[in-house]
Amino acid sequence: MQAITSREYKMMLQAAKFVGDKDRLSEAAGSLWRDLAGIILLSAVAVSGTDEVERKRRKVCFLDTSDKGLRRRDYVVRERLDLDNEEREVTLKFRHPDRYISQDRDMKPAKDFSEDIKFEEDIKPRFQALYSFSSSVLVKPDTKLKTLEDMHSLFPGLAKAVEDVPESAPLAIVGDFTAYERVIKGTTFQIGKDPDVFAECSLTLWYAEEQGEEPLVAEFSFKYEDENEDYTAAMARRAYDAFLALQDKLDEWIDTESMTKTAYVYAQAAG
Repeated sequence: MQAITSREYKMMLQAAKFVGDKDRLSEAAGSLWRDLAGIILLSAVAVSGTDEVERKRRKVCFLDTSDKGLRRRDYVVRERLDLDNEEREVTLKFRHPDRYISQDRDMKPAKDFSEDIKFEEDIKPRFQALYSFSSSVLVKPDTKLKTLEDMHSLFPGLAKAVEDVPESAPLAIVGDFTAYERVIKGTTFQIGKDPDVFAECSLTLWYAEEQGEEPLVAEFSFKYEDENEDYTAAMARRAYDAFLALQDKLDEWIDTESMTKTAYVYAQAAG
């Protein structure tokens, strides 16, 4: 059985809360972290609130066939370009609410690539779990991903999983949409002791332009990890209580009508 190497809890926030330049964004993020820390403190062993931010800047797009053949089979292909170091990462991901279905597939990358495989649990409000099996590779800037066969060359196991989709099927950027992503790290809280286990909070914002000041979507998440899936009931309870408390008390920030990031991309394709 695949070990769940991380558990990530996610909720969508009101994007309008984060409109503005770098200074205003830092101010809004700091306010969010302080509000979070006050709520989480009741559930956690300890909380480290911070106004400092650590940023990642990336271009993100998704690839699929014209009839969304991958998405309809619960796969997504995501491409990220790090705007600071220009690393180009391609990720194949399969998500499903049934753990055994999700893990029953070959996600190994081609032999020319180092293995970066993750089996994770994604948890959405109120407490809905999806099991995510993914594999990522770093590719050269000039690598062409024009057809499904090109994806098979990166992830050979995909060929069997979608054998009813022709290898020659063209791939295109879903919805002709590319997001400029900013990831801001913030509050950390302790959910386990002996050994110490910490959950890290992140704010992810998507913009239509690299220097944009009006985010399209805003996502809050926290996660904790263990490569052997050594999670105790006490740890899970603290994370569960914190997640529910945030949903109940963060009304000022939460957007219950917002789509997830992946859903937003595919909505662009739907027109």
